[in-house]
Amino acid sequence: MNANTVKGDTIEARLRCLGANDVQQVQGTLYFVTFDISDCEVSYTYNINAKNKYFLQRIKPYPIPEGIFSNEGQVVEFIKRDLIKFENAHHSHNFSKFVEVTQMIQTTTKEMETFFLNYNVDKECLDQLLEDLETIQRTIRNAKSRSEHIIV
Repeated sequence: MNANTVKGDTIEARLRCLGANDVQQVQGTLYFVTFDISDCEVSYTYNINAKNKYFLQRIKPYPIPEGIFSNEGQVVEFIKRDLIKFENAHHSHNFSKFVEVTQMIQTTTKEMETFFLNYNVDKECLDQLLEDLETIQRTIRNAKSRSEHIIV
């Protein structure tokens, strides 16, 4: 018996004890792909699920789910376009700041989840957070409206 199967069965049993209605074991395949663009590493992970669909996620320089694709050609085409965009963006003087801001947003998302799941957040705090986020979104919209759009 495979050690991964035993671990999977143990986790499944524990999840059922927690009240899980359904736990499905899916025969999938997981891949990691890494590219070097100058001094920047861009990497992805994708898995093929039981329905032969491809779930793709960029993991570096910052994690973001990219979606579900029907076939490997779509995955390759997406990554190809994404790499061209990163190559182009890497030439910007602001690239390192862009990555820093994006990583801060990822950290903030995790901190927000921890905050909301572990604390009783008052309305005043929530209102302030919404106001601050609306300001950030407005700043992004304004910057987009006055910036040149790059077509790839």
